[in-house]
Amino acid sequence: KEELEVHLYHRLTDLLSLQLSMVFYDLTSSYFEGTACPLARYGYSRDRRPDRKQILLGLLVTEEGLPIAHEVYQGNMAEHKSVPETIARLKERFQVKECIFVGDRGVMTRDNLQLLREAGFSYILGYHKRNRVVSDLLFERYHDLGSYLEMERGGLRYLEVPACQVEEDPSFPEEEKGPGVRYILCYNPERAEEDASSREAALQEAERELALLRDELEGSRKRPGRKLTQKGIMLKVARILGHGTSKFFEVSYDGTKLVFSRKEDVIAREALRDGMFLIKTDCSLPTSQVVSAYKNLFGVERAMREIKDFLRLRPIYHYSTDRVRAHVLICVLAYLFEQWFEVLSRRKVEAEVARAEAIPDEAQRKQAVERARAHLRTGRRMVEILEQMKVVEQVFAGKRVLSVTRPGPEQKEVLSILGVAPPPAILLHD
Repeated sequence: KEELEVHLYHRLTDLLSLQLSMVFYDLTSSYFEGTACPLARYGYSRDRRPDRKQILLGLLVTEEGLPIAHEVYQGNMAEHKSVPETIARLKERFQVKECIFVGDRGVMTRDNLQLLREAGFSYILGYHKRNRVVSDLLFERYHDLGSYLEMERGGLRYLEVPACQVEEDPSFPEEEKGPGVRYILCYNPERAEEDASSREAALQEAERELALLRDELEGSRKRPGRKLTQKGIMLKVARILGHGTSKFFEVSYDGTKLVFSRKEDVIAREALRDGMFLIKTDCSLPTSQVVSAYKNLFGVERAMREIKDFLRLRPIYHYSTDRVRAHVLICVLAYLFEQWFEVLSRRKVEAEVARAEAIPDEAQRKQAVERARAHLRTGRRMVEILEQMKVVEQVFAGKRVLSVTRPGPEQKEVLSILGVAPPPAILLHD
């Protein structure tokens, strides 16, 4: 595996003029059907299957979404413990001298940041927007969106907090300061609507269930079984508010009457975080490029989903450690091919768009650009198109013949993008 990853890395460097100036890192989990694998452990499940043992998969991905290395870990390992090995892999195996490491704050402890600095790497980290001293402080202080700048595409807004304000602020944690450290607040309006809608739906559902419980206690709604005790009532209230809504309600029960109301001030403070995320970096890239780079981290999450679902990483039925690692390796290699297809398609479309933008007439130029962009194919779609080509077994005059179905326009286009000649019409004849 290690030799193959190094070989593929250098091969991609030649084929795609790959310059590894930025690398994206993330972990995911994948559950097991059995319990005998030595790697399988109970841990935090990103598949929402805490009832199953699992493994962890760490994936390193380039800016163009190409996986260059991966590692399989025991399912109960803490996220941050995978980072030192990843940094060493970049430095020693791939001889990467300078690089920006992009990841989430969960994988980066103070020791890991020190390892990055010693390796000569910079970082771009995303912070969780809740239950963090730093994000709570900055979101509340810089909630005026009128001062945010807007990205050219996507409607995302951002604001860089001046480094001097962070360094001189006594309320800011000392361990979060440092030379060259920058904080960037980001606002996604679409995500803000989703956050507000999701919260309101959860509040209404909690109110509905609390109202049913109140009516039941007042006798207007009968329930089967024994009468609830005061302790049983409070346990039921706790279950109703057990999905993250407890902080938004004031609830009291005096033995006869249940009273509840929303904490509007708490809800208002929570609304300040709708659509927000926070980035910390020590790199010298312009602010907009840092934001774009962190947004690309979602490409790693997409890769994880593609590997687990379309490329069938899960469910895993193997139990031998070597077989599990081999199963993961094959799935990651399959994704590498799929993403390589997409990179080639994107580069061809970019070249066509560049030629179209040189057309003097504005109307013709716009039409040509739209036509060129319509040819963009995802790696998955290209695989699906090629999959339509079949080998057909036929018998003529007692002889077996294996023939290939004739490629249609879409198959010819994909083969052209990949630089692959169409297969011969006849593969075998007896």
